[in-house]
Amino acid sequence: MTGILLVDKPAGPSSAQVAAVVKHLTGSPRVGHGGTLDPFATGLLPVLVGREFTREADRLLAGDKAYRVTVRLGSETDTCDLTGRVVGVGSRPLPSRDAIAAVLPAFTGEVMQEPPVFSALKVAGKPMYWYARKGRAVTPEARPVRIDAIDLVEWIEPDLVLDVRCGKGAYMRSLGRDVGRALGCLGHLVALRRTAVGPFSVADAVPLHRIESGGRAAMPGWLRSA
Repeated sequence: MTGILLVDKPAGPSSAQVAAVVKHLTGSPRVGHGGTLDPFATGLLPVLVGREFTREADRLLAGDKAYRVTVRLGSETDTCDLTGRVVGVGSRPLPSRDAIAAVLPAFTGEVMQEPPVFSALKVAGKPMYWYARKGRAVTPEARPVRIDAIDLVEWIEPDLVLDVRCGKGAYMRSLGRDVGRALGCLGHLVALRRTAVGPFSVADAVPLHRIESGGRAAMPGWLRSA
């Protein structure tokens, strides 16, 4: 079996664990996922099955991405999400909806973004999270990313919901952290759902529990050629 399987990943498993489930069910020796989702994140995870697809991953999964991001304002964590420890509490009261809307344009376009210290970016051959877990200070360099649009969906204190469309390499955890800092109250992600990768939409994805219950027999019906 070969093809692309669009998985709707639940919160909990890592992207590698999802790929391992697909590898077991297809029996293919070559399986890889496109665009890592953190364990707490949900949504679209394209899984490539077979050598003809894994070797073309960059081409097949090229394109912009879309996310629904929930930022809890009032505190910042070391991981920039709900799995980390609180490292700062905001010095200002929570903002109004108008104040939030006013700062969002500063984060669109070509912007410089500092990756989270708990990320897979490598420094001296090791991922940054390796240093962070050992308590070793590593200062990530800011890098240019492209964020095309940020739409304010909902503001019910203390949670801010945003729809984001962006290019490759933009970290939503960094975006939540930076918006919180700009507002003076700090913030961290409590939910993240990827809704699109290039031409693929989460609306066409199969929930992981259905893939597991359907087993090997159902797999050919879910694999797509492009």
